[in-house]
Order: sequence, then C-alpha cells, then structure tokens
Amino acid sequence: MSIICRTGYLASTPKLRHDGEGRPYTFARVIVTDRVKTDSGWEAGATIGYDVAVNGRQAVGLVEAAEASGNIRVMFEGEYRVRRYAPEGGEPRDIHEVRGATVGASFAGQKVVIEKREGDAAPADDDTPF
Repeated sequence: MSIICRTGYLASTPKLRHDGEGRPYTFARVIVTDRVKTDSGWEAGATIGYDVAVNGRQAVGLVEAAEASGNIRVMFEGEYRVRRYAPEGGEPRDIHEVRGATVGASFAGQKVVIEKREGDAAPADDDTPF
C-alpha cells in the first residue's frame, strides 16, 4: 500500500455515520483532475474520483464544513490502494481508495484545518465498507 497526498473537490456532501461503538466516520468522494504538459501547452488530463475514508473528529468537521459551504476543496492524505470492481452485468472499473485519511478543507477563500487528535481511532476493518 502507498501513501497519497492530493487536493480535489467534493463530489457531494458526505454523510456522517457511526460504527458499532458510536465512533463517527464518513466516506468523502473527492474528484481530482490533473493537467498534462504536451508540446502545445497544458491540457486537462484524467479525472479520478477518490473514495476517502475519514474518522473521528475529522469526519465530523468535514461533514459540517461541507454542509455549511457546499462544494469545498479538500486536501487529503492517507493509505492509498486501487481495487478493481466489477458490478454484476456492468463494466469493471477501478476504485481509488484512501483509508485513515487526514483532511483539510478550503472554501470561500478561507482554509479550515480539520485536525486529527488522539482518540480518533479508525473503525475496525470489518466496520468499514471497503
């Protein structure tokens, strides 16, 4: 597994959830579009959606910021993996997952740092959908 650090925009407002022990977590879909340098200049590259798992106070802060401000820019870092998903009767696609993420957000010209604090344990793997 690798560590990734990226910045993108929320695809939608994430929903706050709680594990079996009442600890908060959320999954944020963050969209990132890279730019590619070509001989004629810069062009839009591939758009990738990252499924970012956020736990504890960071999850609460991210959901509150998104609910208050709508489409916000999210800076995230965490353990990264790509998983191939093949829905029944559908085309296989790659799922880009970031687990145990640390996040920050930016909206309306203001930056919000959503800090991870001691006691913000991640849900057990069997409590996390991916």
